[in-house]
Amino acid sequence: MRYVSTRGTAPELGFADVVQVLAQGRKSGVLRIQHGAETGEVHFVEGAIVHAAWGTHSGEAAFYQMVRLQAGEFALDPSARSVQRTITASAEMLLIEGMRLLDEAAR
Repeated sequence: MRYVSTRGTAPELGFADVVQVLAQGRKSGVLRIQHGAETGEVHFVEGAIVHAAWGTHSGEAAFYQMVRLQAGEFALDPSARSVQRTITASAEMLLIEGMRLLDEAAR
């Protein structure tokens, strides 16, 4: 089993950056995210985001919780496969909506 890990902060490599790279690279696997005691997952199938989980949230709600992360640890397991689909929106639309929600929260 091969894992690819990266760590970053907002100025270097944030959650949105990692998602964009995986989506544009049409990658498959499970991206595991840890921020302090909180953990989550984003499942990719050929670049499409098909499932997300963060705490008690799943689907788009979980994804939007993770978009707010400014730092954390990320690990991609390219051999993991998603068994469920809770998201149908494109990665681009999820990121745009996530950024819009962040902007609204900052007002």
